Amino acid sequence: MVKRIFLTLVLCATTLVGSASLFSAELELSQGDRICLVGNALGERLQHNNTWEAMLHSRFPNHNLVVRNLCVPGDEPFERLRTLNFGEPDVHLTHSKADVILYFFGFGESFDGEKKAADFGADIDRLIKETQGKRFSEQAPRIVFVSPIAFENTGDPNLPDGKAHNRRLKAYTEAMKKACRANKVGFVNLHEPTLALFAKSDDRLTLNGAHLNQLGYTALAPILMNELFGASESDGVPAELLAEIDDKNFHWWHRYRAVNGSPSGGSVVRR
Repeated sequence: MVKRIFLTLVLCATTLVGSASLFSAELELSQGDRICLVGNALGERLQHNNTWEAMLHSRFPNHNLVVRNLCVPGDEPFERLRTLNFGEPDVHLTHSKADVILYFFGFGESFDGEKKAADFGADIDRLIKETQGKRFSEQAPRIVFVSPIAFENTGDPNLPDGKAHNRRLKAYTEAMKKACRANKVGFVNLHEPTLALFAKSDDRLTLNGAHLNQLGYTALAPILMNELFGASESDGVPAELLAEIDDKNFHWWHRYRAVNGSPSGGSVVRR
């Protein structure tokens, strides 16, 4: 039953990508690239369901890629709460020798309202320019911004139906896209295809309308893959590879995000 649901979601997501994508590929990878994910909970929780990363290594088996997840829930382009001696964001990007940065922003910021979407776009523009002027490895970082997903109408009377949320999320997605296109950096629109995915799926794909559950992340993986690298007939997920990535990210999570950071880092500060 679980396998059937998984295959149905992957096929559904792949079909939706084909109809929703405006660009065939946003990123080209090179041998040995080190990819860092930076941003909010959408990106952070990719390391707790590793379907996307398994698909990444499956599609590029000879690239010897390295993936490091530096996301923290609530992070915004220039607002990132950390313990005192955790280290500036650039310190961790340098430590990870980032060649490619995938930025996940827009959900938390959208609660400022549609009128503030232009300000969000200005922050993205500033972050692009600042990042392009830095080096974390031997080459200039390649940048892709990933939009927020849609808000799912779960039918739960205790949760919003998502209509107001999706108006805001669409505005912030468009603001991100505008900044990315102006600066000629990669952009992935996840709002549009996930809005269609939620409408088509018979299964609930989020915990609370906003945050994906395990089925949701499984369905998101091929969407994100195809938006980043273009369509593929198949992105398999070998069980052995998935188990290796699960283990790697378990240890990375406990290294980068200590259960109690205060003893090692001190009190909380803004970054």
